Amino acid sequence: MKRLLIVAACFSIAATTAFGVTLQSMYDKCGPGEGYDKLCVLDPKAKYTGGCGVLMNKKSCIRGNGALIDLDGGSILGNQFGTEVTVEGCCLINAGYYGAIKVEDGAKAIVTGNTITKTNGIAAVYIWLSSSATIKNNIIYSGKTYGIAKHQSSGNVEILYNDVDMNPGGNYMYYCPG
Repeated sequence: MKRLLIVAACFSIAATTAFGVTLQSMYDKCGPGEGYDKLCVLDPKAKYTGGCGVLMNKKSCIRGNGALIDLDGGSILGNQFGTEVTVEGCCLINAGYYGAIKVEDGAKAIVTGNTITKTNGIAAVYIWLSSSATIKNNIIYSGKTYGIAKHQSSGNVEILYNDVDMNPGGNYMYYCPG
């Protein structure tokens, strides 16, 4: 029995090293800090996988410190008025249809200092349905379609000092200022 537990522990450690920790599980473990209801500080040596839905009607921050997040077809999603998600210092790859970061239904996003590439959907950052965003100091490149997309004219979007390039559909879609 003891040998079986040791083998199981080794497989668990190996799986975490090879495949990473899910971003959602890491986010779920985090508590409040620095004025956020959820402050998720990532280890730059670890690899994180999958998307993450943030708490509704709360302020959340995912601080990457340069950590790699393989979204594996997922997104970081904030939906509902009163929800605010800050994503800073992350390397985001392999996002799904709705992009690496999507806010909708009146939510707000602050996207600062990230590198976002290999998105497989509409855009790397997707602002939808009366939502607002500040998108600043990011590198957004080589997506399948757009770099930044704002789907409606309602909601405020501030786009500053980003390097958005090599997105075949265009670097900006619809109602993006600038």
